[in-house]
Amino acid sequence: MDWNTSRDVLVAEHLGYRVTQSAMALPATTTTSIFLVTGGMVHVTLMIGQVSTAIQSSDPIISITSRATTGSAVVLNSTADTSSLEVGASIRVDGSGNAIVLSNAGACLSTAFPSGFVVPIGNIAIITGATKTGAINWDLWYIPLTDGAAVVAA
Repeated sequence: MDWNTSRDVLVAEHLGYRVTQSAMALPATTTTSIFLVTGGMVHVTLMIGQVSTAIQSSDPIISITSRATTGSAVVLNSTADTSSLEVGASIRVDGSGNAIVLSNAGACLSTAFPSGFVVPIGNIAIITGATKTGAINWDLWYIPLTDGAAVVAA
């Protein structure tokens, strides 16, 4: 088994299935789905964004929410100021309800790994507080908790 195959097996065993949402422009002062959850509940083991187009320098705030098809929306991570995040910056969603973990350069730290959060059928969305330029590539790893549960890019 070569290194890439070994790495892929190790990631799948610990993080679950991977879903990618590529080059998503920041929505204009609104809520936009990043991922759709279908068929039942999933455990999101890791959700991270990487800035692919630099984010404008004045007041671009974002938060991430889980919007259930039935029930109320839940803030996964509250508002964080993403002013001037450069290409390659990391945005980590940990589901704590606290501010999003940001890193403009270097490592994106986690308080606990593996960590994660459980979301029901519905979507995971980004909410912006201002119309600003910038784009983010999102990756999410999950484990189905219900038979038939899955996550797809929105």
